[in-house]
Amino acid sequence: MIVRDEARVLGRCLRSLDGLYDELCIVDTGSQDRTLAVAERFGAKTSTFLDCNDRQGRIRDFALARNAALDLSTGDWILWIDADEVLEPGGAARIRRHVRADEHMAVRICMRWNRARWPLARLFKRDPRHRFAGRIHEHVTLVGKVISDPQIVIRNLPDKRGKEGSGERNIRILSSLLEENPADAASLFYLGNELRGAGRFAEAIERYSRYLALGDGARGRRRMAAHYVAVCHLLEQRWQCALAAGFAAMQIDPRYAETHCLIGDVYTARAEPAFARQWYRSALACAAPPADATGFIDLAAYDEYPKRRLRLCERQLAALCANERQLAAPRRRRVAR
Repeated sequence: MIVRDEARVLGRCLRSLDGLYDELCIVDTGSQDRTLAVAERFGAKTSTFLDCNDRQGRIRDFALARNAALDLSTGDWILWIDADEVLEPGGAARIRRHVRADEHMAVRICMRWNRARWPLARLFKRDPRHRFAGRIHEHVTLVGKVISDPQIVIRNLPDKRGKEGSGERNIRILSSLLEENPADAASLFYLGNELRGAGRFAEAIERYSRYLALGDGARGRRRMAAHYVAVCHLLEQRWQCALAAGFAAMQIDPRYAETHCLIGDVYTARAEPAFARQWYRSALACAAPPADATGFIDLAAYDEYPKRRLRLCERQLAALCANERQLAAPRRRRVAR
């Protein structure tokens, strides 16, 4: 683990791991609260590492800090987790099972935040070739066989009170990366995400568009970029632009119910319930997220959300039919006279 000013949530995280770990390695990047005291209460091996920070003491390189924690470890297998996350019940037993089997080099687990989920390799064998890369949105460079176990779930429960907000921090780091390399595709994509989350939709669209223009080969990320452009236009009430971006995302990969729902939402906003109904029905036809999905998945888009929106469409269509009947009634009376 790497931590900074996490005294409020660290205990919650470590209690969720009770009985799982043989060794708890925590690197602190500059806490001003009692984070280290909490860590030591749980028997952690701790270290303070500041080389990952900038001159103002703000973190600038997450991978550097993660590798410092990795260097602190001696176990055969590594589970990495953040202080504002918890391992859901049942996960510890499955992790132990994978470690005992020792048949692969890493395990992708299911990460969850609110309604979103995504796979991420959080469990891996300690190996000199396994190192963290990326100043932000860091990941492990893995070798060998990687399997997936979506029944191991880590849930994100963020609490940024009294700290630099994650969005503000991420925009700062990503902007610095793009100053160094304006054609950094991953940074453009992630900066688009952060700007969208901050409600800076025009800036987000510009970053996503630059990313798409680079022709990045990652199909899943290209679909998400086009989808998020549509989201930004929808939130700005630019209906035609939202439809164009939504259809672009569908051309990249039509298997994601999220985009079907988004197009339905545009038609709903345009008071075209018949077209909206068609897209909510096609969202339900997706049935489940693609097995090879790599990005955020909104599970509600495959069931609960389109069903609720379909009920709204039916009410809107019924109201339109009633209005048409009322408009037609006087004409019939005039003909009768």
